[in-house]
Amino acid sequence: MLSKLSLITESTPARVSFAEAMSTLASGVVVVTSRRDGRPWGSTVTAFASVSADPPTVLVSLCTNGSAGRAIAATRQFGVSILAEEQLAVALYASAPGKPKFLEAFAEPDASSATPVVAGALAHLDCDVVETVDVADHTIFFGRVRAASATDAGAPLVYHRRRYRALAADPATERSTTCLMS
Repeated sequence: MLSKLSLITESTPARVSFAEAMSTLASGVVVVTSRRDGRPWGSTVTAFASVSADPPTVLVSLCTNGSAGRAIAATRQFGVSILAEEQLAVALYASAPGKPKFLEAFAEPDASSATPVVAGALAHLDCDVVETVDVADHTIFFGRVRAASATDAGAPLVYHRRRYRALAADPATERSTTCLMS
């Protein structure tokens, strides 16, 4: 049963209610990559979504004044590495607040991608920024996918209720479907 809905105002309790409500949405975990001072840089985000299949377009939401947001605004390109369940160390490293997130220890050294690729990721997308929208303290970057690669093996790392999780396999309910919107 849902608890009583709270109106969201400037008050702290409403913001806490909002954060708690949003934590119930399970999200895939990605590292948004860019180059900073010529080095691979990445930030862990769950605010990532597919926008369109034709042309292939995605969005990511990043803090406007953060290092990743500034680097992407300057270069007008970004990568998205979709993390596998065994990549918790990468997710934690690239989400540490206030710390540098240079990815040399996690990036593929000879990737043919235009943007840094997290080694072992389930998929990677190279994107050119086609539009930005500033909302509150974040910038939403819309990226046209220039190149994409994926592996057939592995399961995703998931974030739910402020914890990283892995999916439990249930062969009885697993089935392949096609999303009509993508």
